[in-house]
Amino acid sequence: MATVVDSTAHFDARLLESGISQTVLDAIKASGVDTLSRLAFAVGQPNQPLANDDITGFLQTALGRAPSLLETSTVKRLAFEAQTFLVASLRQSIEQTDDSVPRNERASRMQAIKTALLGVNISGELEPSHLLLDKACSMYEKNIVVYLEPSTCVSRTLEVQGAKQSRELSLEKGSLVLRNQDQLTGATDSEIKLHNALVRRGIALQFAKLMSHAQHSEWATFLFEALHRDAPPGYSRPSVAQLLQCDRAAWARLGSTVNSIRQDQLGGYPLGVALLALRSDPYITLFLAPLARHGSTQSDSSRRNTGPYESTWHDRISKGKGKGKKGSGKGGKSNPPMPRDLHGKWHKTPKGDPICFGYNTTQGCPEKNVKAGEKCRRGLHVCAEPKCQQPHPLHEHGR
Repeated sequence: MATVVDSTAHFDARLLESGISQTVLDAIKASGVDTLSRLAFAVGQPNQPLANDDITGFLQTALGRAPSLLETSTVKRLAFEAQTFLVASLRQSIEQTDDSVPRNERASRMQAIKTALLGVNISGELEPSHLLLDKACSMYEKNIVVYLEPSTCVSRTLEVQGAKQSRELSLEKGSLVLRNQDQLTGATDSEIKLHNALVRRGIALQFAKLMSHAQHSEWATFLFEALHRDAPPGYSRPSVAQLLQCDRAAWARLGSTVNSIRQDQLGGYPLGVALLALRSDPYITLFLAPLARHGSTQSDSSRRNTGPYESTWHDRISKGKGKGKKGSGKGGKSNPPMPRDLHGKWHKTPKGDPICFGYNTTQGCPEKNVKAGEKCRRGLHVCAEPKCQQPHPLHEHGR
């Protein structure tokens, strides 16, 4: 983040506001002095009186002529401001009390971004708030990854309308201080709202020179493609909540893998490269996996046959009334799997009590101590012949 003392835009604005002509400003910048920090040391150094000879010599070297009284007095005043701002900036960097971007620097950078991103209308809902720009620039200054949650990436329009004030305790210089905190958040519960929030975040990251807008747009496209990807039968497409979980997990991974987030010497963005590489990370892509629809699958306990024969007959239940099959229950459900010898026979009594299949076969029931007409763990020891249910096995029916 460019502070007041390092901002070229602020330097230009201050000289022009003080009465310096554009010609003199161009000459001073051509001599190599284009920020307040450079001016502070071009005519002396902080905490020392400014000598008129130093001011005059500096201007004569820059302009190639003797400066006027107006030019000398104006530059002397600005040099004093520059030295004062420089000392304050150093103190601020130690105390970390303010991370806001200077007004002129913010306007200059935003204009450069609007010129570069001709296909993006950076206004209204897509214009990031000043608070969001400050957060992104603070991340750059501290050189650490901080997750910018989409709900906090609000627009400038919402910021102008005001934020809710809250108070919280913070530890500063060994003492507890009660400070007011702005809680400015926006809704991200729909695709369009989330998309706008991500666009604002991408603009803020490019503003802070942490990531190009194109890189962040590729990441956003990766997230939204999952919303419209066809899911397998019985599964639903990922939700907006899953996209937010995936986004948070990706930035958490960046915090542990990226050492420096600042732009490198070749002009590349390590943070953007690392973020796009996570599109093939199995841990990250797992958050976008389709989920089973509620009620489409049943647990083992609910699918298990409630009768005495624990089998997989529930897998054979057909919808509606099947043709050529005898359904014993309502809704056209088929019989449970039965031994070949008992095909076409009853598996339960008219009262609904289960009939033991083993008792009705030649092998007999494993529970030999259960008598005819009594009930074992599998069912009643009665005949499985339709409308019989007498206390004898099927192979003795009709004797």
